Amino acid sequence: MSLSYLILQLSIWSVVLPLVAGFLFFKSLDEPSRILFYVVILATIPQLLTVQMIHTKDLNVVYNAYTLIEFPLIYFLLGNKFQRKFFRYASKTIVILFFTLSALLIARFGLRDKFLNELVCAANTAYLAWIFMLILENVLNDQKLMNPRLPIFWFISGLLLYTPCTILIFAFTYYIGKSTTPFIHNLWSIQGVFNTIMYVFFAIGFYKSHILMKQKSVER
Repeated sequence: MSLSYLILQLSIWSVVLPLVAGFLFFKSLDEPSRILFYVVILATIPQLLTVQMIHTKDLNVVYNAYTLIEFPLIYFLLGNKFQRKFFRYASKTIVILFFTLSALLIARFGLRDKFLNELVCAANTAYLAWIFMLILENVLNDQKLMNPRLPIFWFISGLLLYTPCTILIFAFTYYIGKSTTPFIHNLWSIQGVFNTIMYVFFAIGFYKSHILMKQKSVER
């Protein structure tokens, strides 16, 4: 059993950790945590299907549909939280560009015949832009967003580690898949490591939300 296989399995099943944490702490999750929990529920489907299914056209539909549904959820988590007019307009522009690209790709390839890796790259580029814009706005407003006590800190940190790697790997997904060079093919292991870290951070964020809500209830 190779190391790359173990990393792949760990990456696939890591989604179970925030899924269980979300169900356990659901009543004490704040709004951002609940939005992200819905993302985790959706992500569980394509994640676990990869255990049973080889990469088929049916799996393409699942992956492509997941990206299209995930995007608006992440928008409500990050993209609609801006206070400054420039950031609000920039965020709306990102949404328009994403769905324009989605329409063009779907019109050309459909959802079934091709895994739309371009769509995954576009979505994660948008997430990365929203994260940097959110951090910048909080710096300009002298707010403390990046506080480890806050659930959003763990959500943003997980996405910040995951998205750059995903953009790079999925941009070359077909090249990596066809490569016979072990080093190139094993680049998926790098993405698997960051995928696992992201889901661990999500689970920590759900726990932090639970703790904060308990503290607020005690103070009342």
